[in-house]
Amino acid sequence: MAWHKFQRFEDSDKIGWHDDAMTQSPNSLPPIRIDRLEVFPKQPAGQSTGPYIEISEWIHPVTFFVGRNGSGKSRTAKTLTRKVIGSRLLDTDRLVNLMSFNVFSWGAYPTDFKGVPLGESDRTQMKQIQAGSHFASGELYSLREQPDVWLKVAAFLKRTLGRTIQLRESSGYLDPYVLIGGVEYSLLRDEGHGLRELVILLAAAYRDDWNLLMVDEPELHLHPSMARLWLAELRKECIERDKRALIVTHEPSLLRVRDAGDLGAIWYFQAGQNPASLACALVDRQRGEATPRRRDQVSASLKTNPDLVSQLVFSPRPVLVEGVHDVAALSASLERTKPSEVVAQTDLALCGSSAEVALWFEIAHTLGIDIRAVADLDACLEPSVQRVMDSYPEVTRRYADELFQEPPRTTEILKPLITEMKKAGVSASPKDKADWLARSIPAGTAHLLRKEKLLAIWRDHGMWLHEQGTIENVLGIETKGLNQAAQAASTPGPIDAVVDWCAYELDLMGDIELLLNIAVERVAHSLQEAIRADPSAQFTSPVGASSVADSRLVEVIPRGNGFHRLVVRTPKPFVGYWLDFSRDTAPSQLNLKPPE
Repeated sequence: MAWHKFQRFEDSDKIGWHDDAMTQSPNSLPPIRIDRLEVFPKQPAGQSTGPYIEISEWIHPVTFFVGRNGSGKSRTAKTLTRKVIGSRLLDTDRLVNLMSFNVFSWGAYPTDFKGVPLGESDRTQMKQIQAGSHFASGELYSLREQPDVWLKVAAFLKRTLGRTIQLRESSGYLDPYVLIGGVEYSLLRDEGHGLRELVILLAAAYRDDWNLLMVDEPELHLHPSMARLWLAELRKECIERDKRALIVTHEPSLLRVRDAGDLGAIWYFQAGQNPASLACALVDRQRGEATPRRRDQVSASLKTNPDLVSQLVFSPRPVLVEGVHDVAALSASLERTKPSEVVAQTDLALCGSSAEVALWFEIAHTLGIDIRAVADLDACLEPSVQRVMDSYPEVTRRYADELFQEPPRTTEILKPLITEMKKAGVSASPKDKADWLARSIPAGTAHLLRKEKLLAIWRDHGMWLHEQGTIENVLGIETKGLNQAAQAASTPGPIDAVVDWCAYELDLMGDIELLLNIAVERVAHSLQEAIRADPSAQFTSPVGASSVADSRLVEVIPRGNGFHRLVVRTPKPFVGYWLDFSRDTAPSQLNLKPPE
């Protein structure tokens, strides 16, 4: 993916920011450019070493880094700490120095904790040991040394949880206590991570010694509602004091985007690629720039479904649908036909119309998101859908190769069908057009073959159009209605084929088989080397540095005449798989075979 750099519109009305309290001018933070080598210093040969991410203006009070584990979000946040003066970072290990440990050669064990030290020598030592780290003790000190911070934290806890926090000093240590009703206890020794986490995050937000506050996974240990309330406080502090915050998160409920202008605050990370600003959603691919029309389209979709962006960036593989009836029908079929783990992994994202399905389908592809989309058959006549599908080289290549269409465009493929439709006097109603395409093309004709081939090409590229016409035709119902759609899908029918196509199931068996073959081949290679050193030896177990672990994976059986057999012990689906080899067996022949 190309290096992404997005500028705001010059006209403030085009920014789309809907917080009246927020100024449209960026604060004093400088533009930031980070090269790939700054984030990933040990680059594999052939990898790009140029620009990785650039934030040209800090327009939004809170910026989000989202993406799967291992995609580079935390690394980038830590790099920003080194580049931005006045920045603070609370990483995922922020609570570690609020605990005490006994350290052994095999690891550490938590012990009683007195609190953070108040003595100057101990405190200086703590700062020196933590140099370059991002722990939470500074937030506890701020409760004691900045009364306004303590008062705000205490007021938040009293209002939201009905608890009071008091600061106590015992034997030279700061030891905050929590009071609820007539009960009191130590925050650091007797409370769970959740309340400790909340106190630290609140104190960090209320402190005044930062220009850019970065928090890695603030949702750790917190109830989602508490995480959202904290984020609201952080946002308010940023707006009122002209500061900026950056949140690295995996929590979907923290992203509820209602306006296109907010998309520039979200950066999507993928392993092996440069981060992409979701401001790319506002870019018209034909014009190569953001346009007011595109912004209006995106905003209209987000008003229909504020969770749409969250579904796109957090789902294993989202499924875009047109309306609530599609959601009701597909959900009912999913619940009936798929195991619960598949239902939980299949997210149906409501878009509003076929044009909006095409819009977010295109945006998802631009971001590199694996996506599926489901729409009525008349969507193939929608110009915006045609334009999106025609923009994919694989689609147009198949138009040329399989339909012999030049120029390879959807409009040219559908032209004969549209001509027949006009002759038949079909109205402009999308339902009537879909019904005609589904039912009125004679069987065995070139027109029918053309339509079926078009649907197959689109389906292979992630876009399913109902060959029956509309979702009502698929379900066999006359009128739309959520109850009718769900009830119709509660019995077997054509809707199940749609669900089979779009349901997401993480099937590991193919990868397990591949990795098992590699591991067994490695064991065989080690034995081949040992046999070459002693041709008369007969081995009954693996050899080499990993022999103990390998013996749990395979059994070694001498076969005589210099041959040995490896038999798989685990995992269960592959128990009994085997391969025979000698010292002269070529690597290409070291392939597992199923039990005889």
